[in-house]
Amino acid sequence: MRRVYLLACLTLTLVLVPACGGAGPAASATPDQAALQTRVASGVSATLTAMPAPTQPPPTATPLPPPPTATPLPPPPTATPSPPSVALPATYVVEQEYLVGRYTVQLWRDSASDSMFFENIATISVEGQTLVQIENAMALGELTGTDVTGEGHPDAIIETYTGGAHCCSSTFLYDLGPSPVKLLETPLSNCGGRFEDLDGDGVFEFVTCDDLFAYVYCAYAASPAVRVILQYEPGVGYVPASPRFAHLYAEDIATHTRMAEEARPDEWAGWDDTNKCAVLPLVLDYLYVGQADQAWAALNRLYNYPDLALFWAEVVAAVSKSSLYSPAGELPAVPLPSYYMPQLLTSCGPDWGFVGLLSEGQAACDPAVPHRDVYWLGAQLRQIGLLGEGEDLELTPAGCTTACRLDVVRLSDSARLGSIRLDTTVGFPGAVYRVNGVESARWRLRGDLLWEQVVGQ
Repeated sequence: MRRVYLLACLTLTLVLVPACGGAGPAASATPDQAALQTRVASGVSATLTAMPAPTQPPPTATPLPPPPTATPLPPPPTATPSPPSVALPATYVVEQEYLVGRYTVQLWRDSASDSMFFENIATISVEGQTLVQIENAMALGELTGTDVTGEGHPDAIIETYTGGAHCCSSTFLYDLGPSPVKLLETPLSNCGGRFEDLDGDGVFEFVTCDDLFAYVYCAYAASPAVRVILQYEPGVGYVPASPRFAHLYAEDIATHTRMAEEARPDEWAGWDDTNKCAVLPLVLDYLYVGQADQAWAALNRLYNYPDLALFWAEVVAAVSKSSLYSPAGELPAVPLPSYYMPQLLTSCGPDWGFVGLLSEGQAACDPAVPHRDVYWLGAQLRQIGLLGEGEDLELTPAGCTTACRLDVVRLSDSARLGSIRLDTTVGFPGAVYRVNGVESARWRLRGDLLWEQVVGQ
């Protein structure tokens, strides 16, 4: 067991570990690379100068509703209520301990022979009374006992891991004032992180990454994980603040620009043989530092496939929902279709078990029709309640080209529960609904990938 005695005012030296989303040490820049980094720095400067005043995009031919609003801030932190006093099993032994003022912060390891390494437990207690208990604890952060946030109290840092090849990790930070207050809990993901005072003000930022696109467009090894910087906000906790540190992304942007320009689709283990995963790191860099116009410009220049507009809408929709993203300014005016009409493409040939997303007047078997697999449609339908928990979408019969169905099946036993209809007979943009003996409400898909309920059909 390692025991560390700390006074509230004691400061530890932080050993920095590279964040999972950051680029490694770069070779010396060539003249072209130096020029690129200069352009990046200029763009970053423009972003910081322009914030927070938004720009007004010019009108598009097909007006769409405004983009999603900024991610709301979390509620103010409150004292953590004490959990029920439950004694740990006798097999748990203290492996790491910090004594911080009146608090005892401990990491307990299960010494049973059949236990897993990620089954540890962390506790924060006072005089034997457990106030905080966290499962799947891996370690107590080295800055435990330090005033990380500048609030005048020492803090406790707990790192967790649930087990699995690529998931999931999280970092907790508690303020050890009169009562423990949770100021940070990162979402479970493949990303670790580190605390670092990036602006020299004595308050530590948290540098991590966002892996929201892991496995979405390609295998894990090629999936992007964009750098994210969280900053402490008094009375709120740690909040996304990457645009405030946009200058720190210059090297990432330069590296990812070269990577996107030089990549071949067959190098990136993509599910659809495009270069999505080669271009996406650069697009995400620009989005997360608040340069959405540069993100679109990069995608438009480097991604030359028929689903360009759909891909952009997918990226924007996913990023806007991330708790690690901080919007800055307006999105650029990208020409999106008003609606997509989902239609099975199975009649186009035996290798066309996809869902086409047709624009108005577009033929189903046109090679320019953007398409996605049935799994993608299932994920979309869960958002509007047409698929429930424990249900999945299945194209049947297997390998069909005619008389194909989209069956709703129960995951536990593959029993058929109903079907999804992609009705194109009502004219553009069609209607999507579920049949279980009775019909559900009907829906249609907008060009920005938001669903609208159809009224009057």
